[in-house]
Amino acid sequence: FFFPLEDMLAVIKPDTQHKGIISEIRGRGFTISRLKDTVLSREMAEEFYREHRDKPFFSQLINHGLFLRSGPCTMMVLTKDNMLEEWRASMGPTDPSEARQAAPGSLRACFAKEILETAVHGSSNTQHTHQKIQFLFRDISTESATSPAYLYI
Repeated sequence: FFFPLEDMLAVIKPDTQHKGIISEIRGRGFTISRLKDTVLSREMAEEFYREHRDKPFFSQLINHGLFLRSGPCTMMVLTKDNMLEEWRASMGPTDPSEARQAAPGSLRACFAKEILETAVHGSSNTQHTHQKIQFLFRDISTESATSPAYLYI
């Protein structure tokens, strides 16, 4: 049988300098197929969050303590079956205080500081995933970034 694996762009934000988070991600069954540390310029941060440009919190995403640009972000392409649902569940609610109540074992419950310093990021849908992977890992062709991987069992 062939089961399609899905890719997801995941980001460990600079406000999370705890190295154990990568072990935690792997321990939850995610495969890290690509990984790089990068410091985002303002222009890169604006492009990264472009789908939120018209929302009232956009300037906070870009400007709040410059956290996204304050140090290296660890950019990862994660692979797993049922990726979007699994990663969203692993991250937990966006608000860390809510995460501590509703999903105490989630990454945000364990590593996030506050609502704008959520420790990790994941794309909200497959389209955003592929756009962000292409944007951040330009050396991955569009075809390889969007074609599924398969696991033979």
